[in-house]
Amino acid sequence: SANLSQTALHKLTLDDVARLREVRDPQVSPDGQWVAYVVATVDTKEDKTNSHIWMVGYDGGNGRQITFSQDSESSPRFSPDGRYLSFTSSRPGKAKGNQVWLLDRSGGEAMQLTDLKGHLQSYEWSPDSKRLALVVGDPDPDDPTSSATPSASPQPGASPTTGATPAPKAPKPIVIDRYHYKQDVQGYLLSGRHTFIYLYDIAEIGRASCRE
Repeated sequence: SANLSQTALHKLTLDDVARLREVRDPQVSPDGQWVAYVVATVDTKEDKTNSHIWMVGYDGGNGRQITFSQDSESSPRFSPDGRYLSFTSSRPGKAKGNQVWLLDRSGGEAMQLTDLKGHLQSYEWSPDSKRLALVVGDPDPDDPTSSATPSASPQPGASPTTGATPAPKAPKPIVIDRYHYKQDVQGYLLSGRHTFIYLYDIAEIGRASCRE
């Protein structure tokens, strides 16, 4: 219409694709007044995709970005009592890897809640807002970023001032023993890896129980 007539039309280019924003995973607050969602953008300089949490009023007003770290955030979830907005992120904290973070809606900085060693696949709040159900896969024993893997020590005789470390070892080969060996998002489906359900107690900041 009028807006289209005032905009110069041109063919879609790669630069245009990099400026596109992907909006996903909308979550309505318990009082029905707010919607939290994820906005993903492409960082062409760093050659990666970044995602952050945004929030907007149910009437479409007062929209704003609420997470700003250098690492991506996703999976926003309101606690049923409306007190917290949780999300997942691999931003630096007390434990490495993708963890659940809590943002108190009354104010303050987000705090890292979980310190999982495995791969966090999904999570949900309990109806009473006192626990989280976490779906966690076994950690990769060959992952150098795993907190269960000790960091490399300097070679004997290495200069303490240069901090020289040995060259990283070549990764072990991936052994495939099934027809359905790979799946989107999950990656390689390796034997011996299991997925567990953990119940995480919010009040005591501790893991209550788990079962496979």
